[in-house]
Amino acid sequence: MRIAITGSIGSGKTVACEYLRQKGFDVFDCDKVNAELLKKGNAGYKEVKKEFPECFIEDELDKKLLSEIVFNDREKKEKLEAIMHPLILERMMQIDDDPFFAEVPLLFEVNWDRYFDINILIATDMDLVVERLKERGLDEDEALRRLKNQMSVEEKVKRADKIIYNNGSLAQLYQAIEKTLEEVLC
Repeated sequence: MRIAITGSIGSGKTVACEYLRQKGFDVFDCDKVNAELLKKGNAGYKEVKKEFPECFIEDELDKKLLSEIVFNDREKKEKLEAIMHPLILERMMQIDDDPFFAEVPLLFEVNWDRYFDINILIATDMDLVVERLKERGLDEDEALRRLKNQMSVEEKVKRADKIIYNNGSLAQLYQAIEKTLEEVLC
C-alpha cells in the first residue's frame, strides 16, 4: 500500500512523518530528496544551473535567492517544478516498500495523489500555521505569501482520503495518527 502524507507548510506533516519513523516506518521525504538533487554535481543542480544561472555564486546555489525568485514569479516557479518534480518522482517510484509512506507537500498541487492508494492530510487552522511560520523566522507577509502559493486547506480537505486535524497538542496529533493508521493498515 502506498500512502502519502501531505499538508500545507506549517501544518505539522513533518512532525507526523517523524512520528511514523519513530514507529519503525520508512518515510520518503520529497523535500529531502529535492535538497539532495540540488547538491553540486547532481541532476537537479545541473538543470537548475542552466535555467537559473543568476542563483549561483561561485558554483554554489543560493537557495534563498532561488526561493525569492520562484515565490514571486509563477512562470519561474513552474519552470523549477518542471525540472525537479520528475526527478523526485523517479526516485519515489523506485521504492516498493509495503507499506510505503511518502511526505509529499504539494501532493494535490502536482496531482501526485494518483500514485498513491491513500492520502492523509494534516490540516491546521490558518492562524496557527502563520504563528508556526513566524516561529521559524518568517514574517507574517512572507508566511501568507508562501501559503498563497499552495492550494487552500479547504480544497485539500475535499481531495483528502483521511484528514488529521492538528490544532491541539503533540499528544493529540500522535493519537490521531494512531487512529488513522489502524483504519488504513487493517
